[in-house]
Amino acid sequence: MNSDTVWQRNFTFLFCSKLVKITADCFAVNTILWFLIFEGKGAIGTALLLAVSFLPQALLGPIITPLMKVDTLKFWMFFADITRALLMLAIPICYFSGFSPLWFILLLMLIHSATGASYNPASVSLIPKIVKGNLIQKANAVMQSSEHIVRLVGVTVCGVTIVAIGAARAMLITLPLYLLSASLVLFIKYKIKGADESESDRPKQKGTYFKIKRGFTLVRSHHILFPLAIYCVFSNLASAPWEALSAVYIAEELGGDPIIHSLLKVTTAGGAFLLGYILAKVKVNRYGLLFVTAGIVEGIAFFVTGMNSLLPLVFLAALALGATISAINVPEHTIIQISVDDEDQPQVYSVISMISYVMIPLGAIVGGYAATVFGSGRVIAVGGIVEIIAGIAILLFTKLGKAQRIDMIREKEGNLKA
Repeated sequence: MNSDTVWQRNFTFLFCSKLVKITADCFAVNTILWFLIFEGKGAIGTALLLAVSFLPQALLGPIITPLMKVDTLKFWMFFADITRALLMLAIPICYFSGFSPLWFILLLMLIHSATGASYNPASVSLIPKIVKGNLIQKANAVMQSSEHIVRLVGVTVCGVTIVAIGAARAMLITLPLYLLSASLVLFIKYKIKGADESESDRPKQKGTYFKIKRGFTLVRSHHILFPLAIYCVFSNLASAPWEALSAVYIAEELGGDPIIHSLLKVTTAGGAFLLGYILAKVKVNRYGLLFVTAGIVEGIAFFVTGMNSLLPLVFLAALALGATISAINVPEHTIIQISVDDEDQPQVYSVISMISYVMIPLGAIVGGYAATVFGSGRVIAVGGIVEIIAGIAILLFTKLGKAQRIDMIREKEGNLKA
């Protein structure tokens, strides 16, 4: 293949593995969701499922990632896939044996979520090891745009499968998918920088399991990542009301139905794919500016959605919202990969991810209570205003928007010397 394309052997295996894994995740989460509903667990069961699906991987990431080394990244991904395969096999087996209490299901899903604390940081940190430096942005963009389409297809196929054979039997489909994803990871091969050096010539490793705070320290002292992390806090707080209240808003204030809600999700996925495709073709130099600008546009989309009852305008906002998802995730991953040392990338990614995941349930709870007083549309709009103001402040008072690629490389070199 052309050496200037991302579609080399290693990236192709990573790409296929991740998309198969995402398909398996869609089946896992949605089959468990409907399994709880069919078993009469109701709102309490589904609410607890949401909590155990987000929080464990967010909280455990900074604890697990110090164990990761550059040469073991793919084995952490392999371990995560195998663990999830066994979990999703255990639940239907226990169910058909007459044992499926809520606490048992939630415990296994908590472990299922916790494995994401190893897979996601490892997969993001693996990209710079298998593609050229000038192709990192393109690789991230290809991943992001494809992931959204696969998630949408996965959810749709899963729904049809559940109707056809039932939620418990549909869980069994995840087993071969996770096993296939794990197998593909093992075919990835990459050269480790400094592997030919003697032990005495290598720089002393700066992070250990007993120094978990290194990831937090790196983010705090990083002139580019620290404002990025701060904006993640406001961005996720602002987007949480939409995640929690969109169905209620469509049903109660727009007079829509589940079909409208599904079409909005399709429109959002289309926007994410379109922008991801564009970013795979266009070279960006100021990733921080793209990141913050996308957040501001996302805030405008939330504000427009919450403050009007015109359905075409809501669909337009959904398209813009989808585009901002790729425009936020691609530069975020690229900034970490360029400006952080190889050994520290999983830890830094997990720290920022922790901030992102924790803010979602917190914002959803606050938004839910506020919606009972002010209405879901106004709460969604207020979230948009918060994100807009925070984005403008980040651009005015930090270096994130001005940072160029060369600044990120210098930041990485500065941290190595520190």
